[in-house]
Amino acid sequence: MPFTTKIQQGEIILEEHPLLYSHNRIRKFFLYTKGGIRIILARFHQEKPLIGSEQAIIEQIHTARFSQNNPYVITGGHFSPLFVRNLGIFYNALLDPRLPGTDRDWLLRQQIALKTVAFDLAIFTLAGKDFTTIYPAKKNIFTCYNVYTRPSDSLFAILYTLRALTDDTFIETLFPAKITKRKLQTIKAGKKLLEKYKKVLRQLIKNYYTEVIDLKTGLIKKDILLASARDGIKRQSSFYDNVIAWATIRLANQLDLYQITSKELDVWKKHIIQTFWNEKQGIFLDDLSSFSQQETLFSADSFVVLSAGFFSAKDTSDRYYLQRMIEYVKKNKLDKPIPLHYSLLDLPQNLYSHVRRFAPSYMGTSIWSHWGMEYIKALLYVSCGNDSLFADAKRHMAAYKKNIEQYGGYPEVYDKTGKLLNHQFYRSVLHNGWVINYEQTKMLFEN
Repeated sequence: MPFTTKIQQGEIILEEHPLLYSHNRIRKFFLYTKGGIRIILARFHQEKPLIGSEQAIIEQIHTARFSQNNPYVITGGHFSPLFVRNLGIFYNALLDPRLPGTDRDWLLRQQIALKTVAFDLAIFTLAGKDFTTIYPAKKNIFTCYNVYTRPSDSLFAILYTLRALTDDTFIETLFPAKITKRKLQTIKAGKKLLEKYKKVLRQLIKNYYTEVIDLKTGLIKKDILLASARDGIKRQSSFYDNVIAWATIRLANQLDLYQITSKELDVWKKHIIQTFWNEKQGIFLDDLSSFSQQETLFSADSFVVLSAGFFSAKDTSDRYYLQRMIEYVKKNKLDKPIPLHYSLLDLPQNLYSHVRRFAPSYMGTSIWSHWGMEYIKALLYVSCGNDSLFADAKRHMAAYKKNIEQYGGYPEVYDKTGKLLNHQFYRSVLHNGWVINYEQTKMLFEN
């Protein structure tokens, strides 16, 4: 337990315990290999379905993922290491103070988020750089490695969480709705963390910007590969990575960690849109590779635009792009039988070798629950005056509820037919903490 928490006058206080970082390459390789074996073995030692109603199953997942005995929050199942991006991407709703539930659950969610981001910061300070993944090595010794290359979104996740820990209006600005919220109890602890690691964060952000951004084009460099939410596939300056880079610098500016003007951010945003938008298809191109441009490839993680703050649900011009993306999804049936297929194609030639060998459709034609929720949120914000789109959202939410009860969990990924992904060497995570994003989507839908 690198960090623990206590309650003092209604505020959550962080308590730090000694931890060490290992630079040993042999240990890194061993743990990386162990993680891969764990994924394969999980195919034969499957998670047991949870019993009960939708709500009962969600509560059981919360108990497993957000327990005060957990040192940090993980996806679950065979993903036992800490993937740093989780907090800002797949757990983007963790600190939403408007979610229904008990006061106890809200307290636990705040505590696990605070402990996790504090752990990220402590480890990256010891390591001197950011990584995709943090792995426990022995007792209080930890190490890091990248799956598969340096991350595009780890710093984003840290900054996103620091904003959410210190500002109770942050998440509702991204997903506005008039819903009563609970008191945020991490403001003092979050600000203390920010102050403690300000110097380190400034250096990490400076390194990130200079290493991934091509200063001539203002976009992600095309000659580097970055690990991201779609980390199993190689992409050249993807739309997702460019949005995340923009959002990272914007958050850094808001936290007084990087200086950039609103005008510069606006120009940068317009440049990204102009570069990637395909008006004919109504999509943002997946990346800037010649193949992507020739085939006008779409990727589901384009829907990161709302949670990253790149688009505003209140902005008419932003909603135009969301509307066109929805039309593309519906036209190509990427929302059938449930949303959202990652892509129309599997693209095995672009996959890393072991992903291609063991789970070729994992980030292709398979259906990802997280991007399904981000798609449904887009439906809700675009559906104003459009009963058909709202009916789509209603149908999709009902299908996801049915699946939670049918499978006894919240599956990470489905195959293209809508069944639990169950390849020869890979099976979907079932007790998946990403269910928090389903709960946020349900809350927005019901309100």
